Amino acid sequence: MLFGFQLLLVGAALLWPLTGCAVHQPRGLGLLERVREPETGRRFWLYLPEQYVSGTAAERNSRRWPMVVSCHGLKPFDNARPQALEWEAEADRYGFIVVAPELRAPDVLAQFPVRSRHSAFVEDERCTVAIVDHVVQQYGADASNVLATSWSSGGYLAHSLLNQYPDKFTCLAVRQSNFSEHVLDSSKTPRSLYAPILIVNTEHDVGICLSESRRAREWYASHGFKNCGWVLVRGLGHERTPDVAASFFAQVAGVQPRTPSEALARRQVIDGNAEGLAVLAGTLSRGVAKRQPALASAGRPTVAEPRTDRTAMELNGGVRSAGPQDAGRPPVRPTPGAAGPVGIRLTTAVGIEPLNLGFSADCPADWLRSGTFLWSLNGDPLCTGSNGQKTLTRPGEYVLELLVLTSGGVEYRASRTIRVMPQQRSATGAAASMAPRVP
Repeated sequence: MLFGFQLLLVGAALLWPLTGCAVHQPRGLGLLERVREPETGRRFWLYLPEQYVSGTAAERNSRRWPMVVSCHGLKPFDNARPQALEWEAEADRYGFIVVAPELRAPDVLAQFPVRSRHSAFVEDERCTVAIVDHVVQQYGADASNVLATSWSSGGYLAHSLLNQYPDKFTCLAVRQSNFSEHVLDSSKTPRSLYAPILIVNTEHDVGICLSESRRAREWYASHGFKNCGWVLVRGLGHERTPDVAASFFAQVAGVQPRTPSEALARRQVIDGNAEGLAVLAGTLSRGVAKRQPALASAGRPTVAEPRTDRTAMELNGGVRSAGPQDAGRPPVRPTPGAAGPVGIRLTTAVGIEPLNLGFSADCPADWLRSGTFLWSLNGDPLCTGSNGQKTLTRPGEYVLELLVLTSGGVEYRASRTIRVMPQQRSATGAAASMAPRVP
């Protein structure tokens, strides 16, 4: 018995570098709590960002809240709470709701490396999906923008979540994580071929995470995945890098940061493929030869000025776009042969500054997974992805345009006009809210 216990301690000591480290990321200003999912009884840590907590119910309902689902590393060296803690500042920066399930499979007493879909692994998967559904229903998280992410051995589950449930998870960003093809189902890959994927490693990461991440890249390439990127960050060991995954997810979801990330500004990429560099273009200092992917600029949100010189009809090839008079009505669909079966849904087409605008593509459901979406505001690149959000701080008229490129190479366009009205000022100079009058 003593000898076996000693072996266990030695094994745990050898696994220590794989499992985690202290959380050095700053805390947020939102709300962190431990919650029980009612159907499965599984506990998880939930972080609601500062904007969510401080806003009114109407404000919470008026915007989208993308969700981060972060899988923790090997217990007892890592657990769910540090996963939530490391994401707090990023959640406040981008407006993410963060979920960190308490998992049972990542444990020194369980299977490691993972080579089968054993009972604890499958149960973790089932409970995580139930948690996602619960948070969408109870907290208004955006079901169309859910990131599966991981730290260290949590990568086994994160990879599997996208593979098994592509209808629940929009994209994947694994950080210094493990991978096993034995828990994936190759027959299900057609359902997630177009999902954005980012694999992050650090220069001095531990050997098993580096080697299994290489296997992950090879597996996704061999199975024909279209949007799989990877990067190797200079100088770091097996350390937490939520800022890199957060920047990637923000670009997928079309979310702009409230404040710049100092941690992200310090990162340097020493290797990576074109897709990985494209999604991080403009956010990381690259130590490799510069590459300019064709769509890199589309991922960098820009500040747009109110447009007064071009009309939505001109931009849409003569097809009428919805304007303020259409607020609350379904988006106007272009006629066949003009722009095709594409429209734009808005949270509102008219409002008072600052206007938190949410937008999404109205198109065939299969295009949401297989198509390429490029958004622009007043002619300036805004974001990629099937939906996004933007805060318009200046009064005036804006034109939001959408270009959809299908997997078959066919282009469709749509546009909507948004009007932002100034706040009514009182005699004392204080801003008074004035509801717009819509005919």
